[in-house]
Parts: sequence; C-alpha cells; structure tokens
Amino acid sequence: MIVRSRKTVAIPPGETIKEQLEDRQMTRKEFASKMDMTENHIRKLLDGDIQLTSDVATRLEKVLGIPANFWNNLEAGYREDLEQVKSENEMDADLKRDKIPSYT
Repeated sequence: MIVRSRKTVAIPPGETIKEQLEDRQMTRKEFASKMDMTENHIRKLLDGDIQLTSDVATRLEKVLGIPANFWNNLEAGYREDLEQVKSENEMDADLKRDKIPSYT
C-alpha cells in the first residue's frame, strides 16, 4: 500500500512487481505458480503487507530476470520511507494538537 506524508511517499516494491506483470501480461495466478508461492502470499507481497525477503528477491530474479539486489534495495528504501512518513505524520499530528486552543 502506498503511504504518504506531506513530504514523502513510500511506494512498496509490489507496485514495481505489478508493473512488471502488466508488461509481461502475466496473471497473478501464473506469477504465483512461477514463484512457487501461494496466491495469497503474492497478494500480500504486491500490496506491501509483507516484507520482500532475500529469498523472494532471488525468486524474482529467476522469474522476472531483474537482479535480486535491485529488489533488496527497493525493499530497504521502502522501509526507510515508511519510517520517514510515520515520523512526519506524527510531527504533523503533534503540531495540530499543540495549535488547538484550550478553553478551560
């Protein structure tokens, strides 16, 4: 799932995988079979609900022909961006809370 703050957008590697599947006209079912993974696991991976592990990166390299280190770096960047989004959103929430006038 794409997550945003005012300054940062965290895009999961699953979005890139979805683009690759579209380009190759490969269904999720076919992709799951080639990856030797369940369709449910693939759905969670594509939606960003689970982390892309080094094992999955290796499988992606074999199935899509894109190096495992690309996928590992994409996942690491996504996790960093998620932390940045979380931090920025927390700071914004604190600022909003502090600006609310007290009438007591």
